[in-house]
Amino acid sequence: MYRFIITLALMIIVTPVFAGDNDKAKSSQIIKEAKTTYKEVVKLNNAWRDTKKLIKKASEAHSKKNYEKSISLANQALNQSKMAIEQHNRQKDNYRFLGQ
Repeated sequence: MYRFIITLALMIIVTPVFAGDNDKAKSSQIIKEAKTTYKEVVKLNNAWRDTKKLIKKASEAHSKKNYEKSISLANQALNQSKMAIEQHNRQKDNYRFLGQ
């Protein structure tokens, strides 16, 4: 019975520590991916207005150890970057630019 109680107590204490490390790594990974994808969008000259702001806010939340918020913001930025690339690819042949 005592072993069960000790094991249960250890699980309660140790689990949040490992979960925090996992969230930190996940947050860092998503921010890195969002930044990389955003750089591609900038090269295409199709960056959306708020994407850079979202990446900045995600980085700030990460530095304040608010990993849940950081992950959410970074996912939004990553999604916007991916949609901007898709938008560029769909519309690149539909526009006639001056001089062409």
